Amino acid sequence: MTTPSDAPQAEQARWSEIFTGRLGALTFVLGLGMGLFAINQFVVATILPTVVRDIGGVDYYTWAFSLFAIGAIIGSASANPLRQAFGVRQAYAGAGLMFGIGLAVAAVAPDMPTLVAARLIQGIGGGAVASSGYGLIAIGYPPHLRSRVLGVVSTIWGTATVFGPGFGAAFAEPGLWRGAFLGLLPLILLFVVLAWRYVGGERGDGRLSAIPYRRLVLLALAVLLMSATSLTDETWRRVVFVIASIVFAFLTFVIDARAERNLFPRGATRVLTELGAIYWILFFGSIVLAIVNTYSTYYLQALHNVPPLVAGYLFAIQSLMWTVSALVVAMLPRSFETASIVSGLILILVGTIAIALTVASGPVFAIAIAIGLTGIGLGAINNPVIQRIMAIVPEAENHMAGTSVQTIRNIGISFGAAFSGLVAAAAGLTEDASRETVGSAMQWVYGINAGFAVLTLAMVIPLLLVRRAQQRQSSV
Repeated sequence: MTTPSDAPQAEQARWSEIFTGRLGALTFVLGLGMGLFAINQFVVATILPTVVRDIGGVDYYTWAFSLFAIGAIIGSASANPLRQAFGVRQAYAGAGLMFGIGLAVAAVAPDMPTLVAARLIQGIGGGAVASSGYGLIAIGYPPHLRSRVLGVVSTIWGTATVFGPGFGAAFAEPGLWRGAFLGLLPLILLFVVLAWRYVGGERGDGRLSAIPYRRLVLLALAVLLMSATSLTDETWRRVVFVIASIVFAFLTFVIDARAERNLFPRGATRVLTELGAIYWILFFGSIVLAIVNTYSTYYLQALHNVPPLVAGYLFAIQSLMWTVSALVVAMLPRSFETASIVSGLILILVGTIAIALTVASGPVFAIAIAIGLTGIGLGAINNPVIQRIMAIVPEAENHMAGTSVQTIRNIGISFGAAFSGLVAAAAGLTEDASRETVGSAMQWVYGINAGFAVLTLAMVIPLLLVRRAQQRQSSV
C-alpha cells in the first residue's frame, strides 16, 4: 500500500520520466489507446443527429450511448480476468481489434438497430482498452509518477475535444457520416501493432473459466433494462424495468463481494468507508457526466439552431475544461486531494443547476459556461479519487483497482444515459415532437440531473468523517 512517505516523492516527480525509455514507449501506446477511445465518443456525439436524419430511429438515440456503455462495462470488467487468462499484451491488443470491428460494422450500418449493435461492439473493445490502460498505470508506473500519467490521460481527452468534433463534423456536414468510422480504423490497427510490440507483462494462465460471465451478464441486463424504459409508453412497464435493473445491479455486487476473483476491491460499495465513499462519488459523478453529455448536441441543434460543428465543440467544452483542471490538480501536492474533491463536486453541482435553467431558453453562451463548470469540477476530482483508490487497496490488487475505476465509471455512464432516455421519453420526446415538447423534456432531464449532482456531493460527508477519524488516530 502507498504510505504517507509517497507524498514528497510525488512532488519530486519529473514529467520527463514518463516520456523517455521504456516508460516513454508505454506512455505512447497508452495515450494512443485512450485517445482513440475518447475521440470515438466525440465523433459519435457530433454525427449522431445527422445519422438519425439519414436513416431514422430517434427512439434508439440514447441506445447508441447506452449500449456502448453496456459494452464498455463488459469490456472494462473483463479486462483484468482476460489479462489473467491471456496475458497483458494479448488482452490489450485483442481489445483494440474488437474496437476496430465495431467501427467497421458501424460504417456499413443500414439502420439504427445495426448501428446500435456496432456501438455495443465498440464499447466492449474500447472499454477494455481504457480499463486496461488504467491497469497499466497501476502496475507499470511507480506511485510517484501516477499523478503525472493521469495528467497525460486527461490531456489526451482534451486533445480529443479539439480533433473529435471537427473530425466528425467534417463527415456529418455533407452527410457522409460513415467515413467518420472508417477514418479511425487505420489508427486502431496502429494501436494493435504497437501494443503487441511494446506492452509486456506476465503470461496468462489460460483459465477462461475464471472470467466472471454471470456478473457480466447481470450488469449488462441491469443497464439493458434501464435503457428499455425509453421504448415503452406504459408507466407500469417502466417501473418494472427500473426495479429489475436495480435488483440485477445489486446482485452483481453481492456476488462479486463473495467471489474468489472479484471485479472490485472489497468494501467498494460500503458508503461509510473511505474506499466506498470514493466509489460512490465515481458512480454518481459518472451519471451526472452522462446526462450532461447525452442530449447536448441534440438540444443545441433542435432548440438553438446550432450547426453540427459548433454543437460538437460546445459538447467538447466539458472535456477541454476537464483537461485543464486535471493538469492543474496533477501538479498539486497530495495534501490538496480532499480540497480538490470537495471544490470539484461543488462546481459540478453549480454547473448542472445552470444547465437545467438555460437548456430550453438559452442563451447558448450561458449553456457553454455551465457545461464548462461541470468539466472543471470533474477534472478536479478525477486524479485525486483514482490516486486515493490505488493508495488504499493492497499492492497485489493495484491492477484490479485500476481496471475497476473504468468499470464503475462505465456503469454510472450507462445508467445515466439510459436514465436520461427514460426521463425524456416520459416527458414526451418523440421523433416528431414539437419544439416546445423537446424543450420541456430537456428541462426534466437536466433538472433531475441536478439531483444526482446533490447526491454526488453528499458522498463527501462520509469521506470527510473517515479522514477526520484517521487524523485523530494518527495524532494520538
